[in-house]
Amino acid sequence: MTLWLAGMAITADRLNDYSLDDETTSGFVIASGWTLNNFWANRSRSTVEMNIYVLRSGADITATSGNISDTAVGTAPSGWRPNSASTINGSWDDGTATGGWVIGTDGICSLRTASSNIVTNRNLRLHIVFNKEP
Repeated sequence: MTLWLAGMAITADRLNDYSLDDETTSGFVIASGWTLNNFWANRSRSTVEMNIYVLRSGADITATSGNISDTAVGTAPSGWRPNSASTINGSWDDGTATGGWVIGTDGICSLRTASSNIVTNRNLRLHIVFNKEP
């Protein structure tokens, strides 16, 4: 937030507020078969950005032509979930493979696609940005 002082000129850049409204690194509940390395989310007005870093500790997940069974990774904390009628799509990668994932209004984060198998002890980074409706 811009701290206005006497004598400051109003400029377009000063009118822009680049500060975060809120951020969190806690509250993500990891699903079975995963280990949470790191969780970070921030909100600026209605825009939410979320980064989830996880380790696959369960059995390998087999990809067939890019498709995998929907696999829950965990649940985002309330207040950090979309409130639209449909799920929101995000992307993930592990440095070798890539894929898609979704987050629903219930906060459940599920992998949906993978360019190759997701093997045990592989670290995945999930990223998503969405706008919460008022």
